[in-house]
Amino acid sequence: MKSWAIVVGINIYPQLAMQRPLHGAVADACDFADWALDPAGGNVAPECLYFWTYPWPAAAQGRLQDYLAAGPPLWDNVDTGSAAPDQTRAPKALEITTTIESVGRAMRGKALEDGDTETRRVYVFLAGHGIRAKTVDRNEETCFLAGDFRPLNSSLAAGLVPCDSFRRALLSGRFDEAILFTDCCRSQTARSTLVAQQVSDYSGQPTEPCSIAFAAQDSMLAYETTNPPVRGAFSSALMRGLRTHRIGAVAALHAAPLRQYVIDNIKDFTTSGQVPNMWFQPDPDGPLIVSGFPAAAAPPPIGPLIDVSALVAGTQLILNGGDNKPLPGMAPFVVAGPTLQMPPLAPGLYLIEIADGTGRYSMFKHPSVEPVHVG
Repeated sequence: MKSWAIVVGINIYPQLAMQRPLHGAVADACDFADWALDPAGGNVAPECLYFWTYPWPAAAQGRLQDYLAAGPPLWDNVDTGSAAPDQTRAPKALEITTTIESVGRAMRGKALEDGDTETRRVYVFLAGHGIRAKTVDRNEETCFLAGDFRPLNSSLAAGLVPCDSFRRALLSGRFDEAILFTDCCRSQTARSTLVAQQVSDYSGQPTEPCSIAFAAQDSMLAYETTNPPVRGAFSSALMRGLRTHRIGAVAALHAAPLRQYVIDNIKDFTTSGQVPNMWFQPDPDGPLIVSGFPAAAAPPPIGPLIDVSALVAGTQLILNGGDNKPLPGMAPFVVAGPTLQMPPLAPGLYLIEIADGTGRYSMFKHPSVEPVHVG
């Protein structure tokens, strides 16, 4: 698989946008970009990362520092055709959408010429302000506010990036997979006539693997942390999940368990009751986001020892993840003695289901000093 990413974070909007300053969007974008560049993370090559924040990062570190020092790739520019990110302002809506769409279209054409069947994935990360608004086809969408947003009481508002329309555009003759993360509010605009221009040139619904995650439910607000360093609550939970949460012996993280992790852990960063929302296809788990044990959490040498002395020999056990779904590639275990040794497992929550039709199960957290009893 070859991956691209476009990452945007906006703390400060122009006065005409009438948006209060944010404090964590730029830091969130920097964090995601660092993960995207990590071979054990998004595995995006520097020349495939399109990064733009406003203000520009004052003191980038690690992989992002090296990336910025080398000179980021050019973005689409309506006046010059292409240009480096303008550090004196935030990116405009068309700069965001056409830049990565053009890349996807060009790469698709080159792949067809070369007979290249390698999967092409794109990551999108947008952090800033957002609203719910209608598009020209009267559908209502969550829209990210770009640097040229102007809240006009007219038929079309500038500077809106309708997120689902953007997803459909990316999967229409461009990329094979699309993973979108948006840390912005989804509140209803008070201006009933505010309409966003559709991005997609495709009217149908693509069937390619995708995932689109929002920081909050429809019509709800997204919050920043209250303690320094200030960050988006959603982004904080998301990045911790991307870096540390893995499921099963193969240490894989699909969209479904990532969604559950972020929902369960966002409360560590906000007491607002904010509940993220993530949609994905295909069912039931969505696309594989990242695999492999985190560098800071090497695989344990062995898995937990399970006490099955209360079960009769031949009983089958099914190991599920914390989402109560069987771990991919994990065959049922068969009781043959008083104990059962599990294979190495990533840290996390698990359930052992007794496959006898009774619905009995035992839940455990790994690693744990407590023994695991099943029966």
